[in-house]
Amino acid sequence: MTIYISENIKRLRLSNDLTQEALAQILGVSFQSISKWERGESYPDITLLPLISDFFKVSIDELMGINKAQDEEELDALLKEYDGLRWDVDRKWKTLDKLREKYPTDFRVQIRYIGKILNSNNEEFTEHVSKVKAIYENIQKNCTNDAIRIEAKTYYISFLLRMISLKSSDVTFDDVDNVIKQLPSIRDGREFNCFVYEYFNKSAEEVHHTLEILIHALFDVMSGWYYKSDYFSVDYQIEIQEHIIKALDYIYNDGNYGIMWKAVIFSGYGVNSLFYYRKGDYNNSLIKLKKAAELAIKFDSLDRYSTMHSPLFEGYIFDKYTNDRDFVATKHLKDSILNDYGFSDDFKNMAEFKEIIAMLS
Repeated sequence: MTIYISENIKRLRLSNDLTQEALAQILGVSFQSISKWERGESYPDITLLPLISDFFKVSIDELMGINKAQDEEELDALLKEYDGLRWDVDRKWKTLDKLREKYPTDFRVQIRYIGKILNSNNEEFTEHVSKVKAIYENIQKNCTNDAIRIEAKTYYISFLLRMISLKSSDVTFDDVDNVIKQLPSIRDGREFNCFVYEYFNKSAEEVHHTLEILIHALFDVMSGWYYKSDYFSVDYQIEIQEHIIKALDYIYNDGNYGIMWKAVIFSGYGVNSLFYYRKGDYNNSLIKLKKAAELAIKFDSLDRYSTMHSPLFEGYIFDKYTNDRDFVATKHLKDSILNDYGFSDDFKNMAEFKEIIAMLS
């Protein structure tokens, strides 16, 4: 059974606005002892448990996290179920309702609830503005898990941007910039420290994972700037995008794109097709769209686990479930090009377009 006394002591101390030194004086121990307790390097002597629980007005079971330990397995299972349902929206929200009903104060549940609000329509979003602010402030003040606090900041940035777009508040870019500047730099992240694994003769899995994350982050920045900005002409966007696709094909020269599969299919060839369409070049638009369809079919034909053989990822095992367990590339590409990309009815009635839809069906 996992014991949560370390994080509970820290949480209770902070919620009572106590320093480690102040709590140490109350309990009659050194502040170094408090520090070691909170880091999980040691535990309080059993004779101190009644004193600590009495001071914080909690039971010894609650102090040690016994109930939490018993619930953690079920909570983890529900969180994994929720995270694996990105495309099955109805089931996803029902799972979240179940989580909120049983674990309303858990920070991991709260942050996912913010995600739901961010994905809601404008009317529902506006109704929950004050709730998002309250959850965010609660996480920043009371959560002792830095990863959750940082994730909450990234959600809050999206929340502030949505507020600005709705022009329904006095939120400004300065508010967004303030939160952005509170985030750690890339070099402070765990991925940039993966090289230490080499010194302990560990496998290359962590390094491969880091390469995936950095490539994905680079792609996100480029697509967010060059694809969505109004600063650039469609010709320049096409040129930049084709350079990016060529770079990805060079990196993943075995044809297995790992976690980049969705990016290559949808934000790569799919959006490239859309740019050519906007330019009026229907021939190249259909060529790119067909390539996206072929890659979607290839992705769906992969086994759950496949071994990558490109130079950077030689021997790395790709798990399709990292692209969402219920993700079917052909289905979602078909839905996207029929309903989301904004192609005209005349374009959709072209024989070549119908052939692509037939491929995806």
